[in-house]
Amino acid sequence: MKNGKIFPSSFPILLAFGLLGALFIFSHSYPINENKGPGTEDFLTICNKQRGAHVWGIVDTTDFQPLIDNNLEWITLVSWGYQDDIDSPIVTHHDGDSIRIMDYDAHWVRKIKSVRAAGFKVFFKPHVWLLSPSEGKWRSDIFPANELGWQTWQESYRNFILRYAKVAERAKVEMFCVGMEFWRLSVEKPEFWIKLIEDVREVYSGKITYAANWYHEYEEIKFWDQLDFIGVQAYFPLANTTNPSLREISKGWSKHVRTLESLSKKWDRKILFTEMGYKSTTNSAITPWEWSQNLSDSDRQYSPETQAKCYQAFFNKVWGKDWFDGVHIWVMRIDIAENYHKDNIDFTPLGKPAEVIISKGFERQKSSTGS
Repeated sequence: MKNGKIFPSSFPILLAFGLLGALFIFSHSYPINENKGPGTEDFLTICNKQRGAHVWGIVDTTDFQPLIDNNLEWITLVSWGYQDDIDSPIVTHHDGDSIRIMDYDAHWVRKIKSVRAAGFKVFFKPHVWLLSPSEGKWRSDIFPANELGWQTWQESYRNFILRYAKVAERAKVEMFCVGMEFWRLSVEKPEFWIKLIEDVREVYSGKITYAANWYHEYEEIKFWDQLDFIGVQAYFPLANTTNPSLREISKGWSKHVRTLESLSKKWDRKILFTEMGYKSTTNSAITPWEWSQNLSDSDRQYSPETQAKCYQAFFNKVWGKDWFDGVHIWVMRIDIAENYHKDNIDFTPLGKPAEVIISKGFERQKSSTGS
């Protein structure tokens, strides 16, 4: 979700004002007024929470303005590791040339420092990408084929994570993620993660979390007490129909909120949404996790209204909970600002009604804490 300028300068001025007016009208068409949402007096007493987003396309400080305008406090930055398939024993993240590795790490340090110099906090979040996954498989299915493969994978993944933990320490990153969505490995190999967390704390002094998938993982992990937050990739299904009402989406949070609250109490840790996002489609509340590139033609129906309602339901039903510590939205795309077009169905909320909802939700909480 990146934006820079929301509307290209070549657009007629009249059109720009018309679209901005539409955003204003929409934001008032769906007042946020349920369960301590923005706009209610109780909401103004909420303690400070993380207001963040994954950001693509940061080049220099001129790119920060859309993030500042939308009241973000945190920027989530992603580094990458790669493996071929779910049973591959090696996580690659460099070409073996030590000079190039040093240069690349120094580049990350400079980039992070520039973000922090602009006044943002940084969540550094390494991801592993499967290059040639077997059909129907993805990161949650990663599991080495045998004991030798497991030993090799452990070593290569530890090398990957410790490398970027050291970068995070050099750049004074506020929060670091030790892994994400490794469902089988996180549930079946807890001892590996406990030792890895210990190793990371030896080289990194900030807060640490793990980003667990919402489906069959975050409830089953046994090492939350070793971390500072319970991290959840919060792509929970919230509706059963396309074009759902705000009431329907809000109701869809009920069972998830109960489970999250119970887990927070069990482990004495606050919940952090390490990712949460919605496409601009009519079915975005049904399957929030689906990539827009993978949608069938029938599911590619543009609906910025549904996207906005999803964010509004989040602010209404989750944001004000005392066990909840914040959200890192997926994703703000500054790199598509000049190519923005009205039927973009991707996750980016910039230039869409959802941007107004996010900005207002973050702004009220920001002003109430003075942060």
